[in-house]
Amino acid sequence: MAPLRISFLIRSIYDLLPSNANLVLWGKKDDPICPLCQGRQTAEHVLSSCKVALSQGRYTWRHNRVLQELASVISTAKGEIHPSSTSSTVFTTEGGVKKWHGGSITINTHRKGLLDGCDDWVVSADLSEWERYPDVIRKNSIKA
Repeated sequence: MAPLRISFLIRSIYDLLPSNANLVLWGKKDDPICPLCQGRQTAEHVLSSCKVALSQGRYTWRHNRVLQELASVISTAKGEIHPSSTSSTVFTTEGGVKKWHGGSITINTHRKGLLDGCDDWVVSADLSEWERYPDVIRKNSIKA
């Protein structure tokens, strides 16, 4: 990772980026006001909380990139999940032992991932490269 990117990440974690609020603390500026909404301009405000910037669509690209990454990871993980080839469970004890006809077979009771056992989930997101918007967005007229 580039040194400047590491520096930015560390300064953002400790709220040391040059927002108007920090510039006032450091004696470099007189007022901490956001030029767009007249609220106090902190790092959080600059990165995601300014209502005017949000209404003007300034955060759209970043939010879409996060959504795109999440949808991609979930779709990939969902594609890797294969239904279990074991027969239906007749009886399972607390220790993970399947008993039937007097015999017993030990089964795996540990989940490998968050999406294990979620075969009925459907990935649906409002991404520009998808053909249509998800039903919940179309029904509620969330998207213009």
